[in-house]
Amino acid sequence: MVLAILQARFSSSRLPGKVLKKILGKPMLLHQIERLSNSKLIDKLVVATSDDTSDDMVEKMCLDNNVEVYRGDLNNVLDRFYRCAKYYNPKHIVRLTGDCPLIDAEIVDNVIQYHLKMEGDYTSNTNPPTYPDGLDVEVMKFSALEKAHKFARLPSELEHVTPYIRNNSGLFKQFNLKYKVNLSNHRWTVDEPKDFEFVQEVYRKFRYEKNHFSMQAILDLLERNPYIQEKNYHILRNEGSLKSYKEDKIFLERLKMRYKKSEKLLDRALKSIPLASQTFSKSLTHYPRGVSPFFLEKGKGSRVWDVDGNEYIDFVGSLASIILGYCDSDVDRAVQEQMKKGTIFSLPHTLEMEVAERLIDIIPCAEKVRFAKNGTDATSASIRIARAYTGKEHIAVCGYHGWQDWYIGSTTRDLGVPSAVKELTHGFKYNNIDSLKEIFQEYELAAVIMEPMNTEYPQNNFLEKVRDLAHENKALLIFDETITGFRYALGGAQEFFGVIPDLATFGKGMANGYPLSAIVGRSHIMQKMEEVFFSGTFGGETLSLAAASASIDKQIDLDLVQHLNSLGSYLLQRLNQLIIDEDLGGIFQTSGHPSWSFLQIKEQDEYAVSEIKTLFLQEMFKAGFLTHGAHNLSLSHSKKDVDDLILTYGKVLPLIKQSIKRGDLKQKLDCEPLQPLFTVR
Repeated sequence: MVLAILQARFSSSRLPGKVLKKILGKPMLLHQIERLSNSKLIDKLVVATSDDTSDDMVEKMCLDNNVEVYRGDLNNVLDRFYRCAKYYNPKHIVRLTGDCPLIDAEIVDNVIQYHLKMEGDYTSNTNPPTYPDGLDVEVMKFSALEKAHKFARLPSELEHVTPYIRNNSGLFKQFNLKYKVNLSNHRWTVDEPKDFEFVQEVYRKFRYEKNHFSMQAILDLLERNPYIQEKNYHILRNEGSLKSYKEDKIFLERLKMRYKKSEKLLDRALKSIPLASQTFSKSLTHYPRGVSPFFLEKGKGSRVWDVDGNEYIDFVGSLASIILGYCDSDVDRAVQEQMKKGTIFSLPHTLEMEVAERLIDIIPCAEKVRFAKNGTDATSASIRIARAYTGKEHIAVCGYHGWQDWYIGSTTRDLGVPSAVKELTHGFKYNNIDSLKEIFQEYELAAVIMEPMNTEYPQNNFLEKVRDLAHENKALLIFDETITGFRYALGGAQEFFGVIPDLATFGKGMANGYPLSAIVGRSHIMQKMEEVFFSGTFGGETLSLAAASASIDKQIDLDLVQHLNSLGSYLLQRLNQLIIDEDLGGIFQTSGHPSWSFLQIKEQDEYAVSEIKTLFLQEMFKAGFLTHGAHNLSLSHSKKDVDDLILTYGKVLPLIKQSIKRGDLKQKLDCEPLQPLFTVR
């Protein structure tokens, strides 16, 4: 049996007695009941009101019109709803509220039908909303309601019936029915006097149609008479429930508790470590305090767990260095075997030669190899080689190349870099060959170093033009493939685009998170390494070399590149479609290669990008996704991971759009906004 429970009470705080206020001489609640009688899938409808004396009039109205009524606790609405359902013993329950006099029975049936088809525990048309506010429908199994009644404890969960179910997606199989276009900005519910005026006006226009007029008919009416909708357009959707959440001290305390241990550790770490992190991009400069995890405890596959026990699907991937997945068994096994033999020795280990040979086999420009630990080590070494080889000093840069003086001095994060060093580095724009030509016209360059691709694809043979321009001016071309290596193709973007540089740097995904980077290049250029001083005690550390060897084997065996490209293309296709469907193009856009793509926030007149990103991160972390706006995919990411990500984007991105439109974005923040940072790409 499908039982519809229509919640209604007389003692509304904002518009007392609204359910019995008369429209065309008939109580508003009775209009709603008549509209619901058009449903083909509801087997029985009952009005659930409270046992407070104020609701005696609601009961009388129902009984006078042959409508069944159930009375229960005034304040514990979940208990009232549950006991009403238990009395009738249905398999499925439709939850409706008495403030929706324009409810459309066909939409109710559509949600019921979708719920039955998907065999879900809970189905709605409000998560995220795409129908007008006031056409809300929730359908649930009785077993789901029973579990909520048993375990819900927060005041907000007891007052609004379904928050426990909606906030525990891991316990309940949930679905949402979306309309073909987003109509959630329409307000057809009744909470305020202005709402009632709006509904009255709609009923007056349809007074001869006996409650059979549809959602589309109302939309057509409003298009012809836009003044009607202006009566209540300014009122927030679900303002009452939002208010109860904010007043629910236990709910707010739970949010604070989510990161309690992380916050405590952050305070401790700040006393001994500047920014509390060894890595700028992992610090509180990128993660808003109060709504972010700051310390992770473990990872496995595509998931990580913070020190407070919160689980996340991780799309950061330790800044793209995790390419197979956390704790990959094959890589870890190789490391453990090498650990038994030793991690570092007084002379080179044969792994140095063996892994170098592997890189020469797969990277087009690689004829000789030197190892280091970080991307900065490798890029800095490549610049020193270029200067030694050409006898020139000036460098042209495009992209991000690490923290050393020669590069970071060209950014706004140049504090502590000598002016003489800054004067040697010159930035040019990607896909703008003229900006590079201008530098060549003014300076004798030793090298052009660039990320072969970051957020946008090369246009009009840009990479070929850069290569040719560099060689015409007797400068070296260096590709910084710290991220693109092993992602775009096994041999990096140079293999993918067919443009071969003189030198290249690799890192990150090469060893699946173990600290290893490499400088590779033409033999006669790399030979300068015998004269240039580049030396580190841990350059030949064996655990990372063993990890690299095992990681490369697995990447080849399981066709990692194809997996990343296929899954990333699917992600971008779904995300781009979401942006179109929800009309989000004015705020968001995608960019990048499928294996390393970006959700970018566009500049807005009302809010800084950093403020919008703060709300984005707050909501994504809350939903169980670790992200900073990029999609750094790994072999461990599955299609379901991507589907779950898109489902969450489908809630968060429209929320941001709505917040910008209504001008209340800052009010939705539970923290201080992030401060704008220097742009590296």
